[in-house]
Amino acid sequence: MSTHFEMFNQFITKYVEFSDAELLDLNKKCSKVAFPKGAIIMKAGEVQKNLFFITKGIIRNYVDNNKGEIKIYDFRSESMTVTGYALYNYEEKFKALVNVECLEDCIMIQVPLDVINYVINHMKLGDRLGRYMAEAHVVQMLHYVIQRDTKTIIERLESIDHNFPNIHQRVPQYMIASYLGITPVHLSNLKKKRKLTKK
Repeated sequence: MSTHFEMFNQFITKYVEFSDAELLDLNKKCSKVAFPKGAIIMKAGEVQKNLFFITKGIIRNYVDNNKGEIKIYDFRSESMTVTGYALYNYEEKFKALVNVECLEDCIMIQVPLDVINYVINHMKLGDRLGRYMAEAHVVQMLHYVIQRDTKTIIERLESIDHNFPNIHQRVPQYMIASYLGITPVHLSNLKKKRKLTKK
C-alpha cells in the first residue's frame, strides 16, 4: 500500500474502526491524483463531484465577492480533507460554495461522492464517518467566524501559525493577510512587532 493511502486510512480510523477488508474496499474505489500549483479543483457554483484528502501540498478556499475582491476562508494541508462546503453525503447534487485552488503541487486521494454514499449506506460504521466529517467542516467554519469576531489579529495570526507550521514559507503573504482580513503591510508590521516582542 502506498504512503498516500496509508495516510488516508490513518485519517479514517481516527473517526471509525473499519476492518482491513473495508479499508481495502474503500481504497479500491478511490484514486491518487496529482494537481499542479495553481490548479482550481473546485469552483463555486458548480456541482461538487468529489471529496479530496491531501497527502502532499496546501490549498486555499476562497470566493470572489461582488466587489471583485478575493476573500480567503481557509487553508488546508497534509492530512486534511478538502471540500467546496457543499453537502456531500446525500444523493442530490449540491453546488460548491467556495473555489479550491492548489497553492503548491499537490497529491490527493480523490473520493467520488457516490463512493461516500456507498460508505454511508453499505459499511457498518459508514454513516458515523460521514456524520463526523460533515460536523468537522461545520465546526471548522464556525471556528473561523468566532475567531474573526472575538480574537485579536495577533491571536488569529498565532492560531494560523499553530495550525499550519511554515505557512509563511509556503503561502504568499497577501493571501495570509486576506485570510486575516488585513492588508499585507499590516501583516508585515505585525510580524515585525511579534519578533521584537519575543526578543
